[in-house]
Amino acid sequence: MKNPWIISARPKTLPLAISGVIMALSFALQQIDIINWYVLSGVVFVAVGLQVLSNFANDYGDFQKGTDQLANRVDRMLTTGAITPSKMKRALWILSFIVFLVGISTLYYSFFIGNLSPISMFGILFLGVLGILAALFYTIGKKAYGYNGLGDLMVFVFFGLIPVIGGLLVLGGTINTGVVLGSVGVGFLSVAVLNTNNYRDLETDKESNKQTIAVWLGEKNTLRYQKLLLVFGFLGIVSSYVFYINQLFKESTSTHYLEMLLVFFVFLPTAVFLGRYFAEMEGLKPNNSKEINPLLKRFSLTTLLLCGIHLVLSLCLHDIIGPI
Repeated sequence: MKNPWIISARPKTLPLAISGVIMALSFALQQIDIINWYVLSGVVFVAVGLQVLSNFANDYGDFQKGTDQLANRVDRMLTTGAITPSKMKRALWILSFIVFLVGISTLYYSFFIGNLSPISMFGILFLGVLGILAALFYTIGKKAYGYNGLGDLMVFVFFGLIPVIGGLLVLGGTINTGVVLGSVGVGFLSVAVLNTNNYRDLETDKESNKQTIAVWLGEKNTLRYQKLLLVFGFLGIVSSYVFYINQLFKESTSTHYLEMLLVFFVFLPTAVFLGRYFAEMEGLKPNNSKEINPLLKRFSLTTLLLCGIHLVLSLCLHDIIGPI
């Protein structure tokens, strides 16, 4: 059997945590000549740490409320007894402190080398603290927001907007329309992964009074909601690169339709993958963990691939043209 702490960390969700950082790096390469790898390493660690912290807290909160026991979750280590509640609580405190420590040192170093203004530094620090609290209180406590339909909004903000925009600022970049579009795209795709999870648990969440968006919408509307998340997520990321191409050619008198077409075809395979996985999800009923769980991994990896393509294109143009 695998280490129970590795299982609770849910490695299959980590590609999603890294996706936002990859987009931040991609936008930074469009704007900056040299990337500081110490700062980038700190941003990656914080993003992954927050994801693991969220996963640990989710296990702890759902166990405390009896949700996982009701669903007979054999993949949750507190339910199986492989990890005790006291050990998980201790791990939450320790990991929160480590993430905060790495985050504040990364921010200070970024400020020290001139990437951040004092206002930006304290603003991102404030949002970082909120990110830690959001990770902890998704399912923990009497007023856990994950039980009141706010999980989707928090994931959109803390796994979409903040990693991309905040990560870019820490790396020394600036916000523009393309950055906003890209962060929104990552946010929608992150919510799509959460929605897949909530679709799987729809019936048991309803029984345990966990009011997710999926519970509110019902089976059919949850699938319609998923389609919208995937479409707008994909379009957000692709359109952010289209904006970059427009910026490159803004002073040119020639048209650049060919370049736009090439960009679309480069991203097209990920649209095919997302469409295929949605079709599979559409044919499945809630609570079918055996077949829905692999979809969670595929949606996460496809999001990572989509952001990875964005990064590779930015890296290529950075080497050829340089930052703009």
